Amino acid sequence: MRQLSCNKEIIYLNSDFSKLHQIIPELLEKDVFYIIDESVYLFHSSKFSALKNIILVPSAEKTKSISHVEVIINQLLNLNANRKSFVIGIGGGVICDLVGFVSSIFMRGVDFGFIPTTLLSMTDASIGGKNGVNFNSIKNLIGVINDPKFIFIDYSFLKTLPNKEWLNGFSEIIKHACICSIKFFNFLENNSKIFKSYKACENLAKFDQLVFDSISIKIDYVKSDKNEIGRRKLLNFGHTFGHAIESKYSLTHGESVSLGIVFSNEIANSLKFLSLESNIRVRKLLSDYSLPINISSFDKQSLTNLIYKDKKSSKDKIDFIVLNKIGSALIHSVKIKEIFNE
Repeated sequence: MRQLSCNKEIIYLNSDFSKLHQIIPELLEKDVFYIIDESVYLFHSSKFSALKNIILVPSAEKTKSISHVEVIINQLLNLNANRKSFVIGIGGGVICDLVGFVSSIFMRGVDFGFIPTTLLSMTDASIGGKNGVNFNSIKNLIGVINDPKFIFIDYSFLKTLPNKEWLNGFSEIIKHACICSIKFFNFLENNSKIFKSYKACENLAKFDQLVFDSISIKIDYVKSDKNEIGRRKLLNFGHTFGHAIESKYSLTHGESVSLGIVFSNEIANSLKFLSLESNIRVRKLLSDYSLPINISSFDKQSLTNLIYKDKKSSKDKIDFIVLNKIGSALIHSVKIKEIFNE
């Protein structure tokens, strides 16, 4: 087991859920409530047999809503949760976003932690303190920035993850490499065959390095700019179009971010920020991890209209993230209506 830290939170890598209370003994002194993805609970019920105060939640994106926040708060009240309670979210990115938000507003805030169970949530969604819900089909419009006390990563939860969801996690991992590290990008290229399925976990050293490197990159941006007023914005690479696609089409977050990266790189190439060779190389890496790269069927005007509603937009402008080479990104402020016209 290795540890990393990000602001207030401690991240435990390659941990064992059965030893949670041994590794974090202060939980023994707390009144703990577990909000668990109902699918995770079904597949891993033996892990939770000794727990009390369990609330099951569907992991679908529609669960990230104010109405479901109310449902969970009512359940916490029925279980006699109070201001000194501790809440633990167990599941993927939806559960982490939802539990972090609920914990931050329940009785003006209670302590919480995450046990992420998908590759995407382990390497990205659980980290950085962003918690929130969707509103009127706009991603994460209502939320707060508040750190969990810990992130506890047990790779065994990945055993039951559908392979499509496994691969979806690589969109954010590839994003981290694109904006920050050519070395990590090369590592992903050289090991794409190994990492194409959960069997990668059998090569524990390489898989653990993958998770460590991806998390380390995100931590570096978050620590230096917690409230996203500067360089943390670079983590939005692929998300301007990604969130618009995810809102409009029936695609997963990982698929949407992959397509968002392709859109961003096409624009960066047309603006002469990014070479055609690098553009093609990124597309190939996404394809090597079975992520979608065909953007020809998406209506540009519809996506542009959705970007106006993006919480990161400011009047008619948005800070658009582009690569200037693999391993390096910059913030390009642009009028939204001119994204495709510059």
